[in-house]
Amino acid sequence: MKTGKGRNPGEGDKVSARQYNREVREFIADGKVDEAARDAAFFVEPPPAEARARKSSHATKVSVDELVAKGRTLIDRVRPIVERVVESVRSRLHLRSS
Repeated sequence: MKTGKGRNPGEGDKVSARQYNREVREFIADGKVDEAARDAAFFVEPPPAEARARKSSHATKVSVDELVAKGRTLIDRVRPIVERVVESVRSRLHLRSS
């Protein structure tokens, strides 16, 4: 593998791996792990009270009437497309419309 200044050597680059490992060791030695873990936990796991609030805020209650109305609008949108496809297939098969 050729190495050169400004060239991206790709995966398996030993120089970059050594640099990364050295920086990780310094990060650990400087005692920054606990603080970084606390910061990351905020984004990964919200506090229990906040998690409950988030969960309940996304809970939705939809009535059966609303579901039926939404279903009808979907059917109304799809029906013309289905009818065109059926008519196209019938004309290709030389069938009559019923």
